[in-house]
Amino acid sequence: MASIGGKDLGDVKSESSTKSSGLFNMPLPYSDSDAALIMDLMGTSRTITVDGVKTGVVADLRTFVTDIEGIMNGSQSGSTFVSSWTNVNKSVLISDFTHSKSEADESKISYTISLIEGTAL
Repeated sequence: MASIGGKDLGDVKSESSTKSSGLFNMPLPYSDSDAALIMDLMGTSRTITVDGVKTGVVADLRTFVTDIEGIMNGSQSGSTFVSSWTNVNKSVLISDFTHSKSEADESKISYTISLIEGTAL
């Protein structure tokens, strides 16, 4: 079961994770790409995107949205994300949260949450 900050994320449809090296790439004039100088100076970062569907009565769905948006309070201290895929705990901050509800179905909302792994300063 996937969760963030102890909040159940419902039915996770997909989860993607991108780990980036932050490489400094300096191509050389009049040279092909195999002559470029690449420096690994910046460390790594990970972005996790979770797409899911949360079901329940309208009051529960509103609470879910309010809870997730409440974590994004402008001074996040970090939350624990438990992956439904890897079942590994990661310390994350929420960078984006998008939710939508079909007018025809009051019992579910679709959402996307973008997370950045790390420790808040």
